[in-house]
Amino acid sequence: MARKHSAVLVALLAVGVTACTHQEPPQDTSALAVEKNIPAKAEPTPLLLSGTARMYNVAPDSEGWAQLGVGKSGALDPVLVDAAGLTLYRFDDDSSNPPRSHCDGDCATAWRPVTVAANGRIFLDGVRKASVGVVRRSDGALQVTVGGWPVYRHAADTRPGDTTGHGVGRRWFGLSPSGERASSTILFDGTAFDDSEPTQAVTGRGCVNLPRPGVTSSVTSSGWITLWSGRDCTGKSVTVRGKVADLASARFDDTVVSVSS
Repeated sequence: MARKHSAVLVALLAVGVTACTHQEPPQDTSALAVEKNIPAKAEPTPLLLSGTARMYNVAPDSEGWAQLGVGKSGALDPVLVDAAGLTLYRFDDDSSNPPRSHCDGDCATAWRPVTVAANGRIFLDGVRKASVGVVRRSDGALQVTVGGWPVYRHAADTRPGDTTGHGVGRRWFGLSPSGERASSTILFDGTAFDDSEPTQAVTGRGCVNLPRPGVTSSVTSSGWITLWSGRDCTGKSVTVRGKVADLASARFDDTVVSVSS
């Protein structure tokens, strides 16, 4: 009898140990949400609105919003501008797929990222909603993107129409409504594409009179262009393509007054 009681006691102890030690395996909540078709909590995203901030009675000095409009700045036409009419830029060292900014620290002081609050608004004046997005910067801010390219202002631009940042380092360019470079031809005051000196840009086809004639010493272009010594594409001319580091080699230094393509 004692042996039978011992066997029963051992069996009960075994069952008790099994019951105490049996635990449900930990669940991966993210996987569970997918399995149950429950969407993960999404980060708030800015609201895209057609029109201008002024149309929605937004105070110009308020924060958390941005505006993208299609405008003209110097020879850049079309080019994106902000609510104040200042030129907007893209940086070739960034990436658009996936969107990523590589301008931080001192770079972001000279080239100010166009940012927006997570629950803010982006006003679009002539810009397609499908082209606009945001990307998370290394400092946590949300930077506006167009065509995947992060958007910037240049600190040296102080008035509508200024394009001091266009062509700087052959990496910074005005931004088109689709995210492409806003111009295909850049004229440098200095030789060898010296971006420490002023630059001018020409976009589109046809004849363009330069706002600052007679100062060009080097030029870059994505196609064939003709440089002219007179207004309205008259006078002496020279046709070039690609990069010309010193127009003195063509006897055309400080001679360009108008450009045609």
